[in-house]
Amino acid sequence: MKYQVEWEDQKIEVIADCDPLGRDWRFQMPGGHRIDVRVETLEEGSVLRLIIGGESKTVSLLPGNRVGNPIRILLDHTPLELDVLDPIDLITREVGASPGASGQQEITSLMPGIIRKIIVAVGTKVEVGTSLILLEAMKMENEIQSEVAGTVLGIHVKEGDAVAAGALMLVIKQDE
Repeated sequence: MKYQVEWEDQKIEVIADCDPLGRDWRFQMPGGHRIDVRVETLEEGSVLRLIIGGESKTVSLLPGNRVGNPIRILLDHTPLELDVLDPIDLITREVGASPGASGQQEITSLMPGIIRKIIVAVGTKVEVGTSLILLEAMKMENEIQSEVAGTVLGIHVKEGDAVAAGALMLVIKQDE
């Protein structure tokens, strides 16, 4: 899938693909350069080791990350705030809407993984804390919960799908 990754004053477009377990990633970079990355879990899914061309990098998810962007990390002890935008995010930005401007909450994956179970269906009424999806990431099941009260408008994944970080999983129309 094609993504736009933004940080500080940098912006690049990449095409990302991964194995079904989310361990081996291939990134097609601008100019056709390809980067292969192996992902290993170090601590409960919040600390990862990335092996890029034999070189090891440590990535830690910082506390306070919420569903969506920006994603706050430490990369080898350097803090970074990244926006990872998929094609839907880019279209939303181009037409001038901001995420949630229409009263909708987009639920995206904070890390790569596999959809193990979809707990809700389109039309389901949810409250804050309602379980939505079970996502297996780094050999652990992560329960994705609703951060808003509303109704499930759309489900963009199916059980067994491999998803990348930032991938849209479902949309909830917020109650007024």
